[in-house]
Amino acid sequence: MKSHDVALSSFDVTADATRVDEQAAGELFAVVDLLEEQPPLRRALSDPSASAADRQALANRLFSGRLSVNAVTIVGEIAGKAWPSARVLVDAIERQGVRGLLRTARDAGKLESVQEELTQLAATIDGSPELADALRNRGRSLADRRALIARLVTGKVTPVAALLASRATAARSRTVALTLRAYLGLAAELARETIARVTVARPLDVGRIARLRNALEAQVGGRVFLQFEVDPNVLGGMSVALGSEVYESTIAARLNDARRLLN
Repeated sequence: MKSHDVALSSFDVTADATRVDEQAAGELFAVVDLLEEQPPLRRALSDPSASAADRQALANRLFSGRLSVNAVTIVGEIAGKAWPSARVLVDAIERQGVRGLLRTARDAGKLESVQEELTQLAATIDGSPELADALRNRGRSLADRRALIARLVTGKVTPVAALLASRATAARSRTVALTLRAYLGLAAELARETIARVTVARPLDVGRIARLRNALEAQVGGRVFLQFEVDPNVLGGMSVALGSEVYESTIAARLNDARRLLN
């Protein structure tokens, strides 16, 4: 795990003591957007020369009475923690908004549905260069990009998945599809699952998916969540990335091996 991710995940246990429902999550996302627009404020909340108490007091002055108590609590506790940079502080606030929504889905017994819906949305974006380009185009307003996503998901997915899909359009340093997959990683952590990233030339049928999941779960000794990517360039077979291990059995990989031997 990268140091950035370690820093972010270190706050999860503290954050989990505070309930972040759909309202609080939306407020945390609004704080993220505000801090993106206001670099001086972002720096003030993460200023290493100020004490943790001073940074928390600043967060409380800024947001008390404007946000729900739980959202203020999360922002204040994040401001009181020493982060490697102002950027990581902003990432920490967004992470807890996302995790709050996912925890809400988990507690309602709908986390698996949310995972499947976000996986399908990411695959839809990957499968449409026009859609991916439209969502990546920063010449289009965020409201326009969110309207585009809304047309894809409204009335077709759970409310939590719809909120996360909308949030993903604000991806600051990733594509929307990659942002959705980051959310899926957080969902897998909450469900205590291992993520297996499977690349295939064409979609697998239900029977093959079940057999693959059973085999991987037997290998890791626990639940596995499958993330599929369809890539015609693999020609056939599949590639499975499970943690740090990659199991390659694609035709393209075998052809490359043959070429290396011939050379």
